[in-house]
Amino acid sequence: MSMAMAIPADGDQAKWTDREKALVEAAGLVSRGNLAPRPVVEAFLSHCHRTGLDPIARQIYCIERGGKWTTQISIDGARLVAERSREYEGQTPTQWTADGVTWLDVWLDESKPPAAARVGVYRRSFREPLFAVATFKAYSAGGNMWSKMPALMLGKCAEMLALRKAFPQDLSGLYSAEEMDQATPAARPEQAAPRASAPAPASAPEPALEPAEVRQLSKDWLALANAARTRDELRPVYAEAQAAGDLDVMIADGRALGEYLWELRDRLPEKAEDVVDAEVVDETVGEPVHDWPTAEVPA
Repeated sequence: MSMAMAIPADGDQAKWTDREKALVEAAGLVSRGNLAPRPVVEAFLSHCHRTGLDPIARQIYCIERGGKWTTQISIDGARLVAERSREYEGQTPTQWTADGVTWLDVWLDESKPPAAARVGVYRRSFREPLFAVATFKAYSAGGNMWSKMPALMLGKCAEMLALRKAFPQDLSGLYSAEEMDQATPAARPEQAAPRASAPAPASAPEPALEPAEVRQLSKDWLALANAARTRDELRPVYAEAQAAGDLDVMIADGRALGEYLWELRDRLPEKAEDVVDAEVVDETVGEPVHDWPTAEVPA
């Protein structure tokens, strides 16, 4: 049975199986330990059933931004919806421009981001491709990914706009993470100022610079997450990181923080008593209780 078949039929939590509860949690519908309001859950389940996308595969998920819940889909999920419609006939190559006049098939100028990107989507029975244009000014969130790969991020926004324009019945009301980045306020300069301005002790060696991905985290979520020994201990760390808007920040090993936390969650026991039982067994065989790779901040 596919994981998508485990999606609850409605938003009444009392009727959910344990598997359905786990799927709802994996879809991001739990924040600060609390389930999203029932209308949000109902809307999310409706989108899942309507699109046939899988929350476990992160094709569709829900996220809270500033107290407001939004259903988001990945660009791969949007492509899958278009393909399943049997009306999708491909796309034009993504193009970028600096002035709106000359469009390029590849963006090689590392000194500045493109001003706009455009993509056209072909739909059966349509005479011309449906083009959509995304501008850097409108969509850039100013975060790490937008600074590191501006052309890629802008291209995804343009493609998502074009797919939604070509398939409004299937994709109406669904937005990608790249489109919604601009809805998350960037960290205020004063939040980072104490760290940058605090002088190191004269006797201490100068600390090594951290990569941009780590510096942009508002808190050392990695240390807090790696210290968790159960899912119960990890949940508040995930909830606080989500509320801070840090789940999409890339960490030192190349993964997004949210992706790392979910992989860590899968390796943890549910409750403290499960850890005790595991310790008794492992003492017999002489192996560590928890043996998984953890992301670390480079020294």
